[in-house]
Amino acid sequence: MRRKIHVTEGTPDGSREGTVDENLAQEATGTNASPIDDTTDVGSDAADQARQAEIDSLRAEVERLTKERDNEREQHLRTLADFQNFRRRKEEERGADRQFANRELIIGLLPVLDNFERALAAAEKSQSYDALIDGVKLTLRQLNDFLAKNGVRPIDSVGKEFDPNYHEAVMRVESGDEPENTVVEELQKGYAMHDRVLRPSMVKVARGE
Repeated sequence: MRRKIHVTEGTPDGSREGTVDENLAQEATGTNASPIDDTTDVGSDAADQARQAEIDSLRAEVERLTKERDNEREQHLRTLADFQNFRRRKEEERGADRQFANRELIIGLLPVLDNFERALAAAEKSQSYDALIDGVKLTLRQLNDFLAKNGVRPIDSVGKEFDPNYHEAVMRVESGDEPENTVVEELQKGYAMHDRVLRPSMVKVARGE
C-alpha cells in the first residue's frame, strides 16, 4: 500500500512543507527497497520439468509398445511361414501317397503278368493251341484267386432279377421263358469289392408281353 508522508521545507523557520509518496521517497533514498520475488520463476521451472518427465515417460512407453508390436509381427510371420511349409509338405506327401496307393495291388498282379508271358512263350514254342488255352486258364484262375483274396468278387447276373444297384440294362429283349425284368444275358461282367460295386454288370433284360 502506498502512503504519503509529510515533509517541511522553506517555512519561516527555514523549512518547506509538502507531501511525498513514501515509495518514491524510499526509491530516492534507496532505503527499505523490497527484495526481488523469484517464486514465480521457480514454480515455472518445476512445472516444465514435470511436463518434460511425463513426455519422456510417454516416449519410452511408445518405444516399448513399438518394439513389442514389431516382435509380435515377426513372430506371426514366422508362424505363418512355418504353417505354409507344413501344408506344402503335407500336400507333397498326399501326392506321393496317391501316386503309390496301388503299389501293393500292382505287386500282387506282377506274378499274374509273368504267367501270361510264360503261357504265350510256351504256346509260341510248341505251336500248340491247347497249350495256350491251358496257360491262359491257369493264369486267369490265378488272377481270380488274387482278386478274391483282396475282397473282389464277380456279380451274379444271369437268371437274377434286374437290380439297378448291380446291373446296367443296355437292352430289353423278348423272352417267353423268363419272367419280366429278369437278366437273360450278361454282356460285361460286373465286380464288387467288400459289398461295394466297383463296376455294374452290363446286361440284357427280359421284357414282358
